[in-house]
Amino acid sequence: MKSLSRFWLPWVLGVIVAVVAISLWNKKEIDWDHIMTMSIAGLIGMLIATGIKMAIKMANSKSSE
Repeated sequence: MKSLSRFWLPWVLGVIVAVVAISLWNKKEIDWDHIMTMSIAGLIGMLIATGIKMAIKMANSKSSE
């Protein structure tokens, strides 16, 4: 769970900074939907990557027995 928060929190902060910067650059309102979508996408991607990593570790440990 620590690795998830170590990745996801900087991801969310980066998304917020990027969307705010783009909104200021284009002189538009901040698109909160885009922030939420990208943040959730980062979380889902991290969960998938963690699942794949765990499956590979389990497969390697079974093959070494």
